[in-house]
Amino acid sequence: MKSPTNINGNDLVHFLQNNTEFRMADLYTITLLSGTVLRYTTWDRNLVVLGNTFLTGSPNIERTSIEEKLGMDVSTIEITIEASLSDVVNGTPILQAIGLGLWDGAAFRIDRLFMDSNGNQIGMVIRFSGVVGPVDELTRSYVKFTVNSGTQFLTMQLPPIIMQPNCVHTLFDAGCGLVKASFAEANTVQGGSTVNKLISLSAKADGYYDNGQIVFTSGPNTGLTKAVKQYFAKNFFFNSPLPFPPNAGDAFTAYPGDDKTQATCANKFNNLPNFGGFPYVPAPETAI
Repeated sequence: MKSPTNINGNDLVHFLQNNTEFRMADLYTITLLSGTVLRYTTWDRNLVVLGNTFLTGSPNIERTSIEEKLGMDVSTIEITIEASLSDVVNGTPILQAIGLGLWDGAAFRIDRLFMDSNGNQIGMVIRFSGVVGPVDELTRSYVKFTVNSGTQFLTMQLPPIIMQPNCVHTLFDAGCGLVKASFAEANTVQGGSTVNKLISLSAKADGYYDNGQIVFTSGPNTGLTKAVKQYFAKNFFFNSPLPFPPNAGDAFTAYPGDDKTQATCANKFNNLPNFGGFPYVPAPETAI
């Protein structure tokens, strides 16, 4: 067993050796890049552990089993969070915050708390520690995402920046430097929209939202983040259908896409000083 943290002077190792009846609870600690720390537990009531309060649902958190791996293999678990609009973090509903990328790169830790039959805390041990990765599924009521163990940092390619024509940054990340909220356009669904096509009142030029995303803020798809395949003649097209047909008047927020070229960085975003590509480096097969 990993080195335990004993509580109230107890000895967890000897307790487990000498007792066959005990209680367990998972403790989740999520530290966002903004510095906000969130704590939740699977126990049926709030728990105060070593001075930190862990909240019981909602939101409710479920996970897949934890695998122990040797060597450089990266262990992963899938996290499912069920939440409602009343479950907020810094004023933003949790599901919407995850869809907006506010949880990207957050530290995610799972501790196992052991208690005796009377609920007295004995100690805890770390079960998993990693980083929030990609979102696999996001709906109005739940989200599924992957958490990668810290071993992933040991498998990173070095140097981390590769000389290539296109920008190595992701739009709105720290390297890009642009603020996502500054490019948000509030809009409403117009009549004639379907699960495959959204008609809007946007005045943006064709292609502006290609590879971007929209976030529904009202209607049956509230909280849903949807990738935009193509934007043409005020119409948003998707790779897959929306889960629910939108209604005329439903509100949504649109965010532009980025093809990572130097021209787009300069002309569309006026952000050339932060362009992370190397368009003038010759391809290896043409270099002398």
